Amino acid sequence: MTKSALITGSSQGIGRAIAIKLAEEGYVVYITYFTNKDKGQDTLDKILKAKGQGYLIKMNVASEKSVRKTINFIKKRTGHLNILVNNAGIEIPKVIEQLTFNQWRKVIDTKINGNFLCTKYAIPLLKNQDNANLIVIVSSLGQRPDYNYPAYCVANSGTITFIKMMAQQLGKYNIRTNGVAPGTTKTALWDKMGGADSKMWSNFAKNNPMKRISTPQDIALAVSMLINDKSKYLNGNIIYINGGSHLI
Repeated sequence: MTKSALITGSSQGIGRAIAIKLAEEGYVVYITYFTNKDKGQDTLDKILKAKGQGYLIKMNVASEKSVRKTINFIKKRTGHLNILVNNAGIEIPKVIEQLTFNQWRKVIDTKINGNFLCTKYAIPLLKNQDNANLIVIVSSLGQRPDYNYPAYCVANSGTITFIKMMAQQLGKYNIRTNGVAPGTTKTALWDKMGGADSKMWSNFAKNNPMKRISTPQDIALAVSMLINDKSKYLNGNIIYINGGSHLI
């Protein structure tokens, strides 16, 4: 049976690296985008050029209608899922006095409601597949909050609890749940937070125990490790891919 994987927010950055990695490993990958179709198409083109298999889908993870439409599309194509990667998330760097309620809701809706909706509707396609996996990308800010990112910290704190709950519940369906917590990674999320500042990135690397920042490929390799058949008893973990920066 052909293996399949849905990766939310996979038009660029970490999600894109995960989609490419899983395609290399033989999965039919479902790439999703919400605002940037061109980048999503570029991700798909790279996969197809490398003889991989995939589809591009527009999806708003915070919309029940949109998520159900995506799951129905997958059901018609492969009829099942082996992997769901809840990666989609947004970050708005504003302290609480500056953050509008709509901005707060946008961050919370994308991460918390996105986790809920995508997982809820994917469960019937994941159930009783051999070594099915739910992987949730989560920030360490959920455990070590920074007041400059209030909505993002709260969203990721809730996501950590979500991972633990799903690990308890979904095991009976032969679905494993694990979280992957990237370190500081240069992606489009940083475009509005000084992402072009080379000195900033140099300082991030200098303050890391391993003297570098995370790459999207680092995160993709961690996902590959977690879903591997050799990891079939790993459930309910949060793996830090950050060179040890969560310890300092």
